[in-house]
Amino acid sequence: MLPAMKRVLLLLSLALFACHRERAHSTFANAPVILISIDTLRADHLPLYGYTAIKTPNIDALRRDGILFENAYSHCPMTLPSHISMLTGMLPTEHEVRNNLGYRFDAAKHPTLPQQLKAHGYATGAAVSSYVLRADTGLGAAFDFYDDAIPVSTAGAASQHQRPGSATLAVAQRWIGEHQSQPFFFFVHLYEPHAPYVPSYDGEIETSDKLVGELLSFLKHTGIYDRALILLTSDHGEGLWEHGEDQHGILLYREVLHVPLIIKLPTSARAGGTVKQPAALADLAPTVLRLVDVESKGIDIVDDPIPPRRIYSETFYPRIHLGWSELRSLVDDHHHYIQSPRSELYDVVADPREKKDVVATERRVTATMRSDIAKYPAGIQELQSIDPEDAKKLEALGYLGSVRATKDNAPLPNPRDMLPYLERIKAGFKLADERRYGDAVALFRGLLKENPGLFDVWDKLGEVLASMGEYDEAIRVYREGMSRTQRFSPEMALSLGDTYLKANQLNEAERYAQLVIKSNASGAHSLLARTALARRDYATAEREATLAIGTQSPQPTTMLLMADIKRAEGDLASALAATEAAANRARELNVPKLYRLDFLRGDILARMGRVDEAVAAYQREIANFPEDTQAYANLAIIAFIEGKHAETNRVLEEMVKANPHPGARALAARTRESLRN
Repeated sequence: MLPAMKRVLLLLSLALFACHRERAHSTFANAPVILISIDTLRADHLPLYGYTAIKTPNIDALRRDGILFENAYSHCPMTLPSHISMLTGMLPTEHEVRNNLGYRFDAAKHPTLPQQLKAHGYATGAAVSSYVLRADTGLGAAFDFYDDAIPVSTAGAASQHQRPGSATLAVAQRWIGEHQSQPFFFFVHLYEPHAPYVPSYDGEIETSDKLVGELLSFLKHTGIYDRALILLTSDHGEGLWEHGEDQHGILLYREVLHVPLIIKLPTSARAGGTVKQPAALADLAPTVLRLVDVESKGIDIVDDPIPPRRIYSETFYPRIHLGWSELRSLVDDHHHYIQSPRSELYDVVADPREKKDVVATERRVTATMRSDIAKYPAGIQELQSIDPEDAKKLEALGYLGSVRATKDNAPLPNPRDMLPYLERIKAGFKLADERRYGDAVALFRGLLKENPGLFDVWDKLGEVLASMGEYDEAIRVYREGMSRTQRFSPEMALSLGDTYLKANQLNEAERYAQLVIKSNASGAHSLLARTALARRDYATAEREATLAIGTQSPQPTTMLLMADIKRAEGDLASALAATEAAANRARELNVPKLYRLDFLRGDILARMGRVDEAVAAYQREIANFPEDTQAYANLAIIAFIEGKHAETNRVLEEMVKANPHPGARALAARTRESLRN
């Protein structure tokens, strides 16, 4: 009886082993792979995670066909670092991109999912909806095709430059349709529900659900859906005032780290499955590779047993942008530890909204968490460790090349304690947007006196001063801000170079353009073109403008550069044609208003003797962009030439009323003086 029982147990063991081997090695070689990332989507605002305020029928349908991961986490509540973790399988400490600005990803140094798939015969493409993920970040080099045709306005944070998901989806469908007969990988990035919300955060989630539905319907119609491996996730969540933060980037609570994750296998294998163990966005790349039968290190969260582990996250946004302490965290299946100047611990099972800090009562857990997080590299890359050639340029420009230490090595402030500053900062930005520059300057100076580490405030103060025509003071402010930064900012360097150009300090403008030529090629070439134009070196200006415009996704604002150059050369027909080319590109990108388009049209038409058309163009520019003071001045000059002196005064008075700052008053005085002479 015993030997018979042993044989039965042996057969059962072999059967179970065989099943395990079959499951562990189940692969779908050459399956199409589609990665859908819905930016800023909190897991707990989806019905499939228990939310009842909205309906998302299309995401729900994908969940029914796929595997739901109940506890998936982002490694950083910032768009660029988080997506790079998705696409590399690396933590921010490994791929070295710690913030949306000031970092460039090196695809040659860090192999990505699309690159590894390409090596196995896949075509690779991407379409993104935010300027933060533009090709120049280094991501473009990881793909065969990368569409980032996102209109960039002349003002606003990088995260505000976006395009509708419908435009991104159209690109995705076109590319997928063209490559459906071969193995392919496509990354679709939707920016709804990122702020600003229209009409609300939840409303934008419903919009993103409709877009997902359109994509899934397309995949089904083309016969791709059933054979495809489809992943749907988000880069991070949104604060929504849970712990005092309205959006994301500053704090590290669960509302910004807990993200949705659905993986639909070909033929909807394991449909309706659920995984409760913690998963991480860095797991996506190795999981995809293993599922399509490509060797990879890392965990396959679909087939491998997920071991007990703690998932690392960080944000350096408060340190880089605000001069506050960075935050780092570890989360496992029971606890979430946040390391800060006043560390916190939460029981995410009993307290998923993290309202009760148990760091004082759970001392053993806190101690092990503190020990584990110490194994991850701390700090950020300092200025002296950037590209050696760029470091030399910085030193030549008077920067020491290192992160400025805090006074007496004092600890940086805890971000949560500093949140009241955010409302004052936002109030200052609002004043600037309303062109109440004097009030904005006073508020910004007060903030910087209290907290000189507010890098974003230095940046905005420089911008406002430059808009007021106070170029020398703007230069001083920009330089002071750059000397205090925790991380070199190519964006601020470009703004400083632009201010030097406006101040007619052309050599300095050129030096700052050269400083950022590697990190922001388009912006650098644009500044070099405008500097050459100021020198009347038209050949160099045209060459640099051509480089700035590029070929794949030209920006209409950059295309206007060529119109400016042709106008200065006296080739008015070509200049006018260039404005029309920029206007056509703006329409392609759904840009309703293009800054300085009608100003240039007006100037060119006036030079061509088409005065009535010129007047109409200047009036359109003023209606769309009342801050364009030169449009008022040119319109006033035309009125004076036509003998309409009262109209001249009315236009100049209107300019000062719309722009109540010294720069506008000075321009009005100079215009009147030139007309008297």
